[in-house]
Amino acid sequence: METIIDQLTENPVYLAVAVVLALIILFGVIKKLIKLVIVGAAIFVLYIAYMVWTGKEIPKSIHDVKQTIQETVEKTKDKGEQILEKKVGEKLDRIFDKE
Repeated sequence: METIIDQLTENPVYLAVAVVLALIILFGVIKKLIKLVIVGAAIFVLYIAYMVWTGKEIPKSIHDVKQTIQETVEKTKDKGEQILEKKVGEKLDRIFDKE
């Protein structure tokens, strides 16, 4: 690991390539998180539509809405972490397999 860091700090071309790769990975992760938020919002809207269509009572209190949002955020966060760990693990495997 130290040799990789030494090579990156000593050679600006390698450092530039590493920065570009890091930015591409970061952009991909942010894109996936935005998609997860959009999917979560769509699911919430579908839930409200289902409640209206079936005639069930829509939660009106802030506590109920807050709890529903917290549950959705936790599920989205867990899914995002799983995707991030998988992608980073794949990238690291590719990097270290090449050496």
